[in-house]
Amino acid sequence: MSDKKSRRIAGNEGEIRLSRQEYGTPCIEATTLEDALFGLGYMHGTDRQVQMWLMKVIGRGLASEKLQGDDDLIAIDRFMRWLNLGGAAATELPLVSEQDRRTIDAYVAGVNRATEGKIPFEFRLTGYKPDAWTAEDVLLVAQMIAFVGLVQTQAESEKWIIQMLQNDVPPAHVKELFPYLSDDIPADLITILKELKGIQNIIPDTVVWKNIVPAFSASNNWAISGKKTASGKAIYCSDPHLGLQLPPVWYPVTLKWQKNYVFGATVPGVPVVPIGRSRRIAWGLTYGTADVCDYFIEDVKDGKFRRGDSWHEFTVREEVIRPKKKAPLTLRIYENEQGTLEGEPEQDGYYLNMAQATRVYPGTMASSIDGFFGLLRAEDSRTAIDCFKKLRFMPGNWIVADSEDNIGYQLAASVPKRRDGASGLLPLRAWQPEDAWQGLVPPEQLPAQFNPPQGFVHTANDDKNHLAKLNAMTVPMSAWRAQRIEKLISEGERFTPEDMQQIHYDRVSAQAQAFMQIIRPLLPDTENGRLLRDWDCRYSANSLAATLFERIYFELIERVFGENGFGRDVMEVARQETELFAMLHGNFDAVLLQEKSLWFGERSRDDWFREAIEAALQHPPERHGDTRKLLVQNMFFAGKLPAFLGFDQEIEHIGSRATIPQSQFFYTGGRPASFAATFRMITDFDADGVRFNLAGGSSDRRFSAFYKSGLADWLAGRYAHIDLE
Repeated sequence: MSDKKSRRIAGNEGEIRLSRQEYGTPCIEATTLEDALFGLGYMHGTDRQVQMWLMKVIGRGLASEKLQGDDDLIAIDRFMRWLNLGGAAATELPLVSEQDRRTIDAYVAGVNRATEGKIPFEFRLTGYKPDAWTAEDVLLVAQMIAFVGLVQTQAESEKWIIQMLQNDVPPAHVKELFPYLSDDIPADLITILKELKGIQNIIPDTVVWKNIVPAFSASNNWAISGKKTASGKAIYCSDPHLGLQLPPVWYPVTLKWQKNYVFGATVPGVPVVPIGRSRRIAWGLTYGTADVCDYFIEDVKDGKFRRGDSWHEFTVREEVIRPKKKAPLTLRIYENEQGTLEGEPEQDGYYLNMAQATRVYPGTMASSIDGFFGLLRAEDSRTAIDCFKKLRFMPGNWIVADSEDNIGYQLAASVPKRRDGASGLLPLRAWQPEDAWQGLVPPEQLPAQFNPPQGFVHTANDDKNHLAKLNAMTVPMSAWRAQRIEKLISEGERFTPEDMQQIHYDRVSAQAQAFMQIIRPLLPDTENGRLLRDWDCRYSANSLAATLFERIYFELIERVFGENGFGRDVMEVARQETELFAMLHGNFDAVLLQEKSLWFGERSRDDWFREAIEAALQHPPERHGDTRKLLVQNMFFAGKLPAFLGFDQEIEHIGSRATIPQSQFFYTGGRPASFAATFRMITDFDADGVRFNLAGGSSDRRFSAFYKSGLADWLAGRYAHIDLE
């Protein structure tokens, strides 16, 4: 179909009509849902073939073999073979129901119809000839979505705790930084942690692949009941925050079959709609920050692992990587019933074993596929919430609104049952029977709400443990975005979709407001001091005060936790070159805002703040926009082509880690990375329509009219409107 306005193709059960809407997003009209998803596969294959097959090649650990045999891609392949997402997909596929398998197969047939015999020029450059898309590839991509930014974020946080204890950060300091770390930290455990062998980074430093895979690391969603809207009907809003790239990860689409319709954001490679609006319901998700993985310590002797007083053989999986123009590499990966060992047990001693609940308890992906297809048919919020409970392949904060003015929230996740006293943040001793997992926490015990009295529900990756009887979320993100959303909604009435657009683009920082209460009385009577004293805590491109605040904030972080903790150089790397600080800044903020803290040592909080203020205000301020320039890169060429070719786009990424439209900025593997609201959707049940915008377009073809078609509107805060009738 490329850039054509419309065409018709034959589906499995009838004719399918394809047409283009705003930003090139397709409208797919068919007789049955299966044929509508056949059409979705056809359009994914037409517009995003490169994105899909890159995910497939990377997910299977074949990047150095199929694309380029450089060291970066070899490191990625080693990690992906260790992770074995392809093996997990193969395990889950037979568990998918017969009906769901037919639906997946219809989508796969559409993909292969569109891509048959086609080799994009990017792949011609590398000599890669794409094979057929399969049902197993669908589950592979879903597994990648579940791991990157979700399980990965939790695992990195737990690994950081281990490394802090290995490097003699006092346990009391660690527990203050991670308040859900309720476990005792005995001296003998610290001794064992220092003796660990084969420990590795959870993600290799060369993380070029992470720009291709959607990481729901930070997002917002909310629903408002009719008692607070101008129409008297519910309004639903979503703005998932992912890395910026061209094309964007999201692929918006309208599906129509019989008397049904669904508009929503899809991920090419998978026939599901994680954020959408149908005739009766609207739904979406944010990252749920639930703890779905643990590290276990394995006691290894003569290549065997201990359980109680007995020793057992590992299952050894051999993987061969065949990089282009290089000798093959053979990996031996050691696994047991708990998880996958880090390193090869060539010496006796202690090793880390990473356990993921979805791998220990198979069936979560098959259940999730069934839940996603159920959402496309759901008629009300209660039914949708039952579908949410099945979506346990990843931790998700799911919100729904319906045409009968019901609103609800449900955390869905595969949270393991741990022994009493185990938070999940400290590694467990695998040889002790009492430390073993005891199944999964039932969905009914996870945080949830339905038609709350305040008339709205919202999530922003914040702590929702108060809505349940257990602490499923052990490393929630900061509450700053959630607090700002809650303030704006709770103080307002008679909301309209236009009001929701204003909230989507509101750049007042609740974090800055909290810190400025301490900073303002300590400011000197200088030009910079007066400029910052008068700041309204709103980030804008031309703001000078916003830049001064950012300088003070990062001086505080690097002084208190660097000079007085990890070392300033380590803290600077963690802040600027990984996404770990981007996810955990709320933990650091909570310490800095306390009047007294172990991290302050013998000094007062005000002493630390005064020192940071003095250092930060020494130099002239810069315009905020000049400090936030970001090159949004083509996902394949990654900024390597000349600017005049137009594959990339420079923007000013306005805001901060704490503004509703999150503006995180850091480097991974030497490449710029970011979090941003790459897709926004607003729908009022007063009408059969949606408003949305997109940080790019529908096509991954640079010279398509739909490559950057939505980017200008996204930057300007304008929304397209689609009438679904």
